[in-house]
Amino acid sequence: MRSGSFIRSASGHLIKGLLLYTALSSTAALCASAHHKKAEQTSEALPPPAAAPAHAPKKSPADELQAALVVQLAHTTSADEAHLIADKLESLRSAGLSPTTLLLLRRARKDVSDQKPDDASEDMNDALALQPEKAVLWRSRAQIRLVAGDLKGAVSDLGTALQKDPDDATSWALLSTVEEQRKDGKAALKAWQKVLSLNPTADKNHKRLNALHILAYGQPT
Repeated sequence: MRSGSFIRSASGHLIKGLLLYTALSSTAALCASAHHKKAEQTSEALPPPAAAPAHAPKKSPADELQAALVVQLAHTTSADEAHLIADKLESLRSAGLSPTTLLLLRRARKDVSDQKPDDASEDMNDALALQPEKAVLWRSRAQIRLVAGDLKGAVSDLGTALQKDPDDATSWALLSTVEEQRKDGKAALKAWQKVLSLNPTADKNHKRLNALHILAYGQPT
């Protein structure tokens, strides 16, 4: 009798244990499923990861050389050295002009020498139609427009030139001249101050700077 009771009792405990294990396993599975769904919902609620910032286009060797020369020009104190650096910069800015564009540019300059500004303007229009991305061509047409007395057109062309090449001291100097002829002393002074920041040797005694300051603000009292 005792043996039978013991067996029944052990069997009862075993069944209860199995039932408890099954219940616990089901609860654990339900919790895991709920946690997984919550994680999915949280993931869906989060904003997508930010896109990696676009890399700036890599500069060409010519662009890097031009940038280095601009820095050298801004820090030189020798007028002779500044002249050499400026010549190198001008060569770099003219590099890449096609043979046809160069022919038109030379012809335009000859037209100016022959006092034919209208013909020169037509040549520059054709050159710009071929290579509008070249800042030096916009500056060249601005020079021709200045000679022709088209000051507004010159300012417009220089605006485009400087947008494409903001470190061109020659364009800033030309803009200063154009603004001076337009009787806008403050604009002329501002442009010349930019020239001096790019090439301090352009006006070492500040003769032009002082003259433009008087034009902009009058004689000091």
